[in-house]
Amino acid sequence: MQGLNVNYAPQISLLGDIDEQLSDAWGSVYKLQTLSEYIDPQSDTNEDYDEEETYFLSKIERLHLSISLLIESLGYTQLLQEYKLGYSKHSTKSASFSITRDGDYHSDTLAFFWRYHKSVSALINSNSVDTDERKQRTLLAAILRNTSKIVHDHQVSPTSEAEVRNCVYKLLTHVFPDTLREVPVPQVTKTYKADLGIPSLKAAIEYKYATTEEEAKKVIGGFYEDMRGYAGSEDWKHFFAVVYMSKPFFTIEQIRAEFARVGVDSSWSPILVHGEGTRKK
Repeated sequence: MQGLNVNYAPQISLLGDIDEQLSDAWGSVYKLQTLSEYIDPQSDTNEDYDEEETYFLSKIERLHLSISLLIESLGYTQLLQEYKLGYSKHSTKSASFSITRDGDYHSDTLAFFWRYHKSVSALINSNSVDTDERKQRTLLAAILRNTSKIVHDHQVSPTSEAEVRNCVYKLLTHVFPDTLREVPVPQVTKTYKADLGIPSLKAAIEYKYATTEEEAKKVIGGFYEDMRGYAGSEDWKHFFAVVYMSKPFFTIEQIRAEFARVGVDSSWSPILVHGEGTRKK
């Protein structure tokens, strides 16, 4: 299909609206998690929480109607039947969102909506999907650049890379439901593992952690091994190299200059952040 097919203009507009609804609904899930911390254990109620829950459930109903209308308008009868059958398992209040063992809120229903949203996007127009993926990768980069604030909001004083990475992973699952940890990237002689990966965006994320200038130099050098390990992968095309430092030992301009000097592929984007951080003695 070449360019924008005008026959699909209403559906593409509806796709954009669904995308905004999904972002809003995931924001509601995150807000519910925050509000849950203020529920009075004596009465087990919180007015703000109840209002947000009602709003979230109304979002679920609206998203269901929008996606049903979208699929029906395209004439995909079989797909519509499959969608409605799948939605029947997510239509109850208790199934709309759940709480993980770590106490994080998650919504299988929104993840279900998101999968159909991506599938129908591909059916309508490959160009619009590519544009959407670029927008989503821009959003991902913005989240990674705010790693320090995310860690602070989780009230974590990190002592390791894993603690930083886990805070970001928890947030990413609300925005990108297909976020994975320890993503295997097989090569001929060895299987490498990316810290985080988002298959729908073909984006892999590597985190490094440093509490001294010498350590920062060392971990930045460690990215070059990762680059060799992930080279040529068909599943992963976009890479983010994130360094979390306890102090601003280097600037992002210095890292970009080094990447350019050694000829790092343009698929790798360096991100430098600094915040609280120590090492266990």
